[in-house]
Amino acid sequence: MNHVHRFSSDQPSTSAIAAWIGLVLLLLVSAGCNSLSGPGSASFASVTIQNHSSEEIAAATANVFAANGYAGGARGPEKMMFEREASRGTTLAREGVVATQGGARTLIRVRLELVWLSENSYRLQCQAYTVTGAGDSFFEEEVRLANVRSGPYQSLLNKVAKELK
Repeated sequence: MNHVHRFSSDQPSTSAIAAWIGLVLLLLVSAGCNSLSGPGSASFASVTIQNHSSEEIAAATANVFAANGYAGGARGPEKMMFEREASRGTTLAREGVVATQGGARTLIRVRLELVWLSENSYRLQCQAYTVTGAGDSFFEEEVRLANVRSGPYQSLLNKVAKELK
């Protein structure tokens, strides 16, 4: 006697389950680890600093970024911006061979914000961008870096917090 086993159409197949698991993992990785534990505005890179004034935090931030090849500083109350030239590889990828040979340069721009949390606590948070056509008011384009690329910037913010301890 031949038995034919048919799968019910209302039962998910193994490949469908694997696809769903893959999709969920992809979404979690692309969201970045910090975004699940902190506010959305601090999802790229952030650090909480206690028992220091905003001026002390801004000065330590400027020192750390300058020591790591960035130029810039305050851009208004509680906001800072630092830039450095991107690697030649990044410039080639973003600008192309001809433009790179012609002197085009790509920048890494980091925008920081100091957010007051309580009487003696601030959150220093940042977002990084690649900037093509830097300095050209018409062609300049700022492209936000994905959260999965936040590691070097989180490290810089950790150095700021360590400098203030």
